[in-house]
Amino acid sequence: MIEEKVLKDLGLTDIESKVYLATLALGQETVLKIAKKAEIKRPTCYVTLNNLFEKGFVTRIDKKNTTIYSAESPKIILNKYKEKVANFEDLVPYFESQFNKGPKPKIRYYEGKNEIWNVYTKIIYPSRQIYFFGSDIEKINKTFPELFDYFDKTQHGDNKEIMELVSYNEEGKKFYEKYKDIRQERLMPPDLPAFADCAITEDKLFIVSFDNMFGVLIESEDLAKTFKNFFMLAWRAVE
Repeated sequence: MIEEKVLKDLGLTDIESKVYLATLALGQETVLKIAKKAEIKRPTCYVTLNNLFEKGFVTRIDKKNTTIYSAESPKIILNKYKEKVANFEDLVPYFESQFNKGPKPKIRYYEGKNEIWNVYTKIIYPSRQIYFFGSDIEKINKTFPELFDYFDKTQHGDNKEIMELVSYNEEGKKFYEKYKDIRQERLMPPDLPAFADCAITEDKLFIVSFDNMFGVLIESEDLAKTFKNFFMLAWRAVE
């Protein structure tokens, strides 16, 4: 039966699929009647219903002398799975960053606003050290108007080290004036524009093209340290 196969694809066993379908057809019923409908033994049905209850596929009502089970709404089950997928999707950049750790650098490609947002907020921002190189405030505000508010709300703690070299344009100058007395900010020279944003952490390098909406995440402690030194050279040059 196709419906049993679909349920098994969701992680149910053969017996769990049969019991859920039987409960779905019967409405609210006792273990005995559900067992007869599913054509399995009552003790097996009882255990299976408890498993389905734990998985969120059935609900139960304990009465004085018996327990009544009913199938959970298929739409509610679908929404639960959608929520689980969405939660996993939010953490994909983190899982990717942990994938196949080893001596070789790991290089990941991300495309589109959602993926780039997730890398910034889930991977870059939680880092203890962050060096932003060439931040183009105009392009960032156009693409992610809420990104700086998110950063301000989440970046707290005395152990954080955050430095930023901001690209020279009207929005960049306003940004610099706003934050120069709050954190370590400097403006890049107007004759040296940056065409991509770069964020450097203790062991990662994230390079983003806002014009083409893609980013490359490189996980390598050696490369991160090297680009941090490049950052510091530029930082000292604009003192």
